Amino acid sequence: MKRDGELGRLQQIRTASAALSVQTAALPHLVRGLRRNSNSNGSVGAAPVPPDSRLCRDALEEATEVLTPAVLAHSLRCWEFGTALAKLDDLAPDPEALYLACVLHDIGLGAPADATTGCFALLGAHRARTFIVDRGATAELGECVHIAIARHMDPGTPRGCGAEAALLHDAAHLDVVGLRAHQLDPGLLAEIHARHGRNGFGGEFAAAMRQEARIRPRSTAATLWRSGMPIAIALNPLDR
Repeated sequence: MKRDGELGRLQQIRTASAALSVQTAALPHLVRGLRRNSNSNGSVGAAPVPPDSRLCRDALEEATEVLTPAVLAHSLRCWEFGTALAKLDDLAPDPEALYLACVLHDIGLGAPADATTGCFALLGAHRARTFIVDRGATAELGECVHIAIARHMDPGTPRGCGAEAALLHDAAHLDVVGLRAHQLDPGLLAEIHARHGRNGFGGEFAAAMRQEARIRPRSTAATLWRSGMPIAIALNPLDR
């Protein structure tokens, strides 16, 4: 029986094809690495301030308890990258929803096999929505975060799902494989990495994806892993 979040054979082929197209288009930038924008004046501005709400503080506490230090740092980098990309793309996400989605997006990573859900992103989305609604937040906020987390492993940027979904997706892919990294000022990248160090993250994330491919072999994550993700992680200019 097919579980929620599992891909059929045709869906796997389409997902693999889309992933290869994205990787091929990005390859020149990944191979070239990062270069300082000649228009940069060296000033990247102050670090973004997390939304000041009890829910956001609770989410950070939950993520700190559930995630490894390397994946927690990845989640916080995603929030900073997402904030930067919002300015670049002229998007206006709900700050609380974006923060919650970024901080909680990997809480399903490495979870045991589930009888009804066959995708770690969807598993994490369910858990995040429950976490949010159980703390008295609106169903709308819970659903916004759910959609963003559920779609963050899509090979391409999800469209028509809200700014939060697009920004979490692009931020996560930026951090894991370097997509769009060349569009951000290297000084900003350096400051984000100084706040949330990435040492050892690439290897740990690759191991987690390898495990996901074994536990949930028909998921989007497993399909991306088999479609060249190890090479993409190795080419990430953020780790060079």
